Amino acid sequence: MHFFVKKIEDAIRREGLLATGERCVVAVSGGPDSMALLQVLAQLAPVLDLFLVVAHVDHGLRPSEAEAEARLVQEAAQGLGLACECGRVDVVAYAREQGLSREHAARNLRYGFLEEVAAHHRATKIAVGHTADDQAEEILLRLVRGTGRAGLTGMARLRDGLVVRPFLEIAKAEILRYLAAENIPYCLDSSNRERIYLRNRIRLDLLPYLQENFNPNIGNSLRETAAILQGEEELLAGMADQAYAQVVKEGRGEPAGLTIQLADFLRQPLAIKRRILETACWYMGCRPAFKQIAQLLLLAETGAEGAGLHLAQGLRVVKAEGRVDFRYPQGRQAVRGNLTEAGTDQVPFARELPGPGEYAFEAMGAMVTLRLLDALPEGWEAQAPATLYFDADKVGFPLMGRSFETGDRFHPLGAPGRKKVGDFFTDQKIPAAQRRRIPILTDQEGIIAILGMRPDQRAAIGPRTRRILSVSLHPLATGENGFTGKAIHGK
Repeated sequence: MHFFVKKIEDAIRREGLLATGERCVVAVSGGPDSMALLQVLAQLAPVLDLFLVVAHVDHGLRPSEAEAEARLVQEAAQGLGLACECGRVDVVAYAREQGLSREHAARNLRYGFLEEVAAHHRATKIAVGHTADDQAEEILLRLVRGTGRAGLTGMARLRDGLVVRPFLEIAKAEILRYLAAENIPYCLDSSNRERIYLRNRIRLDLLPYLQENFNPNIGNSLRETAAILQGEEELLAGMADQAYAQVVKEGRGEPAGLTIQLADFLRQPLAIKRRILETACWYMGCRPAFKQIAQLLLLAETGAEGAGLHLAQGLRVVKAEGRVDFRYPQGRQAVRGNLTEAGTDQVPFARELPGPGEYAFEAMGAMVTLRLLDALPEGWEAQAPATLYFDADKVGFPLMGRSFETGDRFHPLGAPGRKKVGDFFTDQKIPAAQRRRIPILTDQEGIIAILGMRPDQRAAIGPRTRRILSVSLHPLATGENGFTGKAIHGK
């Protein structure tokens, strides 16, 4: 047995990742990490008495490479005597329908397929090939996007008792040496070199820059920090669960209600209070960002009797008689009402966008991503309206993302002339209560686009366009900027 295989066996036994006799789906893309994982687990299967099935997903994004990858995986599985389940998902269509980035959409569809394969074969684990290098990238990615302590713990070796990552403490270089020594073939994903994806820019640009200019062992430092935070997170999570049980009374029925007893709640440390509030929101079906947690905390600590907050889908939070009540008084639906100053439904927002990058708009629960491209991507027209494309030379930075203002006018792309934004919203049947939550993108000359809906004619792409500005709008990942384990969104 190769010493690398023995090393992984020791890690699996030490961490309890796979039990003797367990059935496991091995996710294999055809890339180096997953091909190494397949070979290692196949060698360990008789030792650990494992039943393995191979699963491969074509995301529909790289048709020129997908066939070769699927063929390589199928041939490898056949050579090992393993069943192989191949599936295809439409990431572009799903991202457009759900208002997600392609990365987020691909992840959702990929894990959905893997779980279907696991259910079909009665498997209790799904093994994926994330490495120590992926872990360092993930921690930086979450830090850049914004997250709490739970997010900075990185990916778990065993997630939700289902997903296992046997290579999570193994460097990519060691995996490549094993592949070379054993003459194991693999494919290279060309999209891993495309800088339109934030994860790739972290891998190709940020990490090398940090290694060269700040810390040559930055990857190890990030992973060590994550390990420390993981232990502390487990302690805080346990404390928060105990405190939640003491101060919160969950209601029954649909939609359920919830009450926080203030006397006990206010005696808790700040970190525990934040976690209690976030867990309460999750129980009520609300995805809180940092701003909403801060508003709820302010209401509980200093709000007057009868003060309240109006959150998404008709959720009302009211302070009264020594308690804070979470309720859906008119059911779970978008409901207009008298809003407090701290409410979120109609709070105006504005944020400067100095250049390409990702910008979170917590007030509207969305992320705006700006990218400069040399050419239009394949299938770009199908990405609208979640992603809009402009002639970059017709746009002047810094841009501004702001809420709708009375009197706004723009020239909708394809329309005969200028129009009031309010009239455009009326034509699109946008309720008045929701209009200030739709971001308007402007530069010094005026409106460039109503994001997620329609670009302005002024910056339209034409035959002389040399540079492309892409602007994407998608929801903040579930629980981004949150505090509990439920807040983590990663690979």
